Amino acid sequence: MEILIILITNMKLAYDIDLEAIAKESHGYNGADLASLIVEAAMQCICQKIAFIDIDEDEIDSKLLNSMSVTND
Repeated sequence: MEILIILITNMKLAYDIDLEAIAKESHGYNGADLASLIVEAAMQCICQKIAFIDIDEDEIDSKLLNSMSVTND
């Protein structure tokens, strides 16, 4: 659980994230495995919003960035 907390320190999480359940389901994972899991969760979040991202812009709209959060899904 401690490694998970360190890895998600700078991530925006949905209010209903169940870290204890994630820790139990990832029992036996090493640090690299957990880091990969966290990156995958972040990528899924981005994929859900990709249709709203204008790739021709230099920056992503701050409202869109603020609406992104990692969920249990």
